[in-house]
Amino acid sequence: MQDGDVEQLFRAFTDNDPAAAIRVVEQVRASGVAQADLFDELYVPAIALLGEAWARRTIDEFAFTQAAVVAEQVSSFVMPPLVRADTGVGVVLGVMHRDRHTVMKNVVAGALKESGYRVFDLGSDVRASDFLERIEETGARIAIVFAEMLATARAVESVSDLLSAEGRSDVVLLVCGGPFAADPALARSVGAKGVISSAQGALEVLERVRRDLLDKEAG
Repeated sequence: MQDGDVEQLFRAFTDNDPAAAIRVVEQVRASGVAQADLFDELYVPAIALLGEAWARRTIDEFAFTQAAVVAEQVSSFVMPPLVRADTGVGVVLGVMHRDRHTVMKNVVAGALKESGYRVFDLGSDVRASDFLERIEETGARIAIVFAEMLATARAVESVSDLLSAEGRSDVVLLVCGGPFAADPALARSVGAKGVISSAQGALEVLERVRRDLLDKEAG
């Protein structure tokens, strides 16, 4: 894989050119990168560039939304062929109500599934009550709420408040999105226990949470 491949894929996303994006993926695969490595080595870094561009406002909302559509179309070309052993840990995730920016959610969901987490994806425009309902249905102990607009990021507090009102202090609430990356204090203000900034970051954070949950159950 060459140094410019990630940048080429990012540019294909922002140019709203799925054919070019697929060509980049095929080019990297032809260079010798295994299917199992395409997601981590090519796709995730390109998505990270897209998220950074949105967070820094170097692309507007329309361009970000169009790029996200292209990224979703390409995702099936880069997914690893095999899923790792089941961790036994359930994760409910979704994009906050009135927000439809799904690209980062899809990336994180794919990475978690690949690593053996039981992922319950609620999609976009998800109300606080829907998060609670699925947590109750599945027994999940982790919730990840995504928000790419400041208003919807602040609205994550409604999820935290509902979990507290229902006595679900055992559920670990995490957040992800440009507003949280730009202002880490925002996550604390809405009641989140941590911020996820990338697919790899999600795996690292969830591994720590998983160990903590196992330690508490063992104790």
